[in-house]
Amino acid sequence: MGDAGGDIVSRLASSSGPSMVIEELGYGCTASKEYMKEVVGLMPAMDERELARLVGVLARTHSSLDVAKCGRTLASLAAAVGIAAPSPATSWNYENAVDALREASPNLNWPNAMAALDHEGFNCPDGIAFEAIARMFSRAVKDKEPFPVSAVAGGSAWRNAPLGQLEFLYHAIVAAPEMFPWAFSRRKISPVEGLAPGSSPTGTPNQCWLSVDLYLTLAALAQSGAGDLGAKVRGVFEMPARGCPEIIAIGAAAAMAEDPTRAPFLAEVCAAVLPPYLVSPGHPSAPVVLHRVWASGPNGQECVARAMAETHAREGAAHVPRMLDVCQDLKALSAVLDRAPHAFAVELAALAARREYLNLEKWLQERCAASGAQFVGTCVRFLRMRATGADESPGAPKLAVETAAVFFKVLQAGAGGVPPGLQ
Repeated sequence: MGDAGGDIVSRLASSSGPSMVIEELGYGCTASKEYMKEVVGLMPAMDERELARLVGVLARTHSSLDVAKCGRTLASLAAAVGIAAPSPATSWNYENAVDALREASPNLNWPNAMAALDHEGFNCPDGIAFEAIARMFSRAVKDKEPFPVSAVAGGSAWRNAPLGQLEFLYHAIVAAPEMFPWAFSRRKISPVEGLAPGSSPTGTPNQCWLSVDLYLTLAALAQSGAGDLGAKVRGVFEMPARGCPEIIAIGAAAAMAEDPTRAPFLAEVCAAVLPPYLVSPGHPSAPVVLHRVWASGPNGQECVARAMAETHAREGAAHVPRMLDVCQDLKALSAVLDRAPHAFAVELAALAARREYLNLEKWLQERCAASGAQFVGTCVRFLRMRATGADESPGAPKLAVETAAVFFKVLQAGAGGVPPGLQ
């Protein structure tokens, strides 16, 4: 027995690393089902964890192996153990590989093996690797059960291969429905009816953005602190934020309600897609989106208030009338004012008072008492800008004389009074 062949036989027969050895032997192993069975027969019994490693190797090395080098190694093994010389091959035959593994180890649980893809070294570099894993699983179970979505998107980040998990999810998100069964997610929202004409109730054909588990898994990855995963996960949301923002807003809100610990990331995702529904009167999707997000709970409400405040900070007071309409529709004026930064709160409260939605004097007194000089300074700046016309946004609501009088009354009654420049 040659040194090379003997070394391979020894490692195949050991309890560690058969997937790595098959990678060394290369594509010829799967030239036929029977040949793969002969190679597998040289190994100790395989468990689900080693099966997962082998599936990962077969997928990621679909076209990257050194064909000549692997061919020589496999030929050495064949000579050493007395099996036929391998047929030339330049890629894995996944059907032969799966059929051989099923016959050699019929008791292996393939769904459990997919959960074990979380192992050191796993990666899913491209769509070919993703499809290889999906197709191998499908063939192994003879299409009798769907790929276990929870194995890769169960709501948590993998411990051993978080980047590999994200790579897999990236390809699963854009996969055809028949390639990855997002519809079988354990936690999901129903299709969203009542949206603008042309907007899909499911977001995408594969329904991935209805999966609450997907949002929670992506958020867990983003919050894991591993490398630059946060930036990579944000990149995953860029396309759906443009293509199906309604579904993203409602799905992210539902996910935060399911697991509030994921709100730090998901609130950012949700708030980022809300502005069009807050600033466009008559947007046909706005009633459904805003009501669903607001009704989802405290984190959803925080997202609406945050999106309003960020819009105000970015674009000025021009959209305050529309946002006040939204507050009234949601019965949310008090809650939004409580959450709003001082500058936005003052603008919103002033217009609400003019429309007789708010007892401005009482609100100003309570906010001054709670926030002190900082809030008083914001009120002073607001009054000065309205009095001088400085930095007034086009379309900003005018300040009624009666409203200004209430501001002056409350400020003058407070400690320090009104600065001389405004008297």
